[in-house]
Amino acid sequence: MESTIDEMSSAYEDFVAAAAGVVREREASGGRRTAATDVALENFRHRWELFRASCDRSEKVIDMARRRITTEYVVDAAAAEAERPAEAGLTPVSVPRLEQALHAVNSLAADLRRGPGGNAVPSPPTSPSGVTPQGEKAD
Repeated sequence: MESTIDEMSSAYEDFVAAAAGVVREREASGGRRTAATDVALENFRHRWELFRASCDRSEKVIDMARRRITTEYVVDAAAAEAERPAEAGLTPVSVPRLEQALHAVNSLAADLRRGPGGNAVPSPPTSPSGVTPQGEKAD
């Protein structure tokens, strides 16, 4: 995760330097469009795209960590409740079914984040133990 933060920080610094380069070139040309201002603007656009890409990668790392922690917490809580359902007046909790429901929710959330027209095909959900909702062992 630290390398992801370093990458994003470096991309941001490059982006800010490119923005300063555009300002310098505009001032040097008296606000007119020149080959140098065009090069500075193209560099600025390129650095902006690299910065956005590093932010997207950072967001994915954070999202994966959040999912892992959430899954572990839910499974631990379900296992604890499964051991003492009578105390809470609850019926026994099926941990595999709870994992299946959690993965279905995560899959739907990912589809919503992709938005309309997303072409990615979601993979079948699996539990942390590698078992699919149908009870088959995932590869």
